[in-house]
Amino acid sequence: MQILGICGSLRAASTNQRLLAAARTLMPHGVEMHMTSYVARLPLFNPDVPPDESPVVREWAREMKAADGIIVSTPEYARGYPGALKNAFDWLVSTDAFVEKPFMLLNASARSSVGPQTLTTVLETMSGVHIESASVTIPLLGTSLDVDDILANGQFARGIQAAVSTFVAEVRRRASKLTD
Repeated sequence: MQILGICGSLRAASTNQRLLAAARTLMPHGVEMHMTSYVARLPLFNPDVPPDESPVVREWAREMKAADGIIVSTPEYARGYPGALKNAFDWLVSTDAFVEKPFMLLNASARSSVGPQTLTTVLETMSGVHIESASVTIPLLGTSLDVDDILANGQFARGIQAAVSTFVAEVRRRASKLTD
């Protein structure tokens, strides 16, 4: 199974990036998680430009389509999620790369509420399937914990592991229903 990790922050020392890296480490056996680099590399969305005319957009759509599910971790800026992340998802609207794609949210701040709700609405509008039972908040805001520190914190590690296990189980369940 292939899971795609998507960070909404472009910061080099992003808490959300570290949270996704911890999740990648805690994936169940047989599950690989790849972290995309396309969010920061995509041109501004222009509906006059077909996605297949841009090599980077074409690769972004290919990467998304190949994923069995996605995990998004993003900060909340000004009561929304970052424009770079919105731009990335806008490029997928006219493709089949995100159709019925299961997703979960890993939130690094208990203060974020509007951004995750808005992102969920957008992804569900695009036909994504929110696995709400897997989405979780791991309160890392204001910490400088690196990935090893996050994994060493029993409460954080258990929360992340439970979330990704729930997500993977639900993605597998949905996939088996589609093949029956």
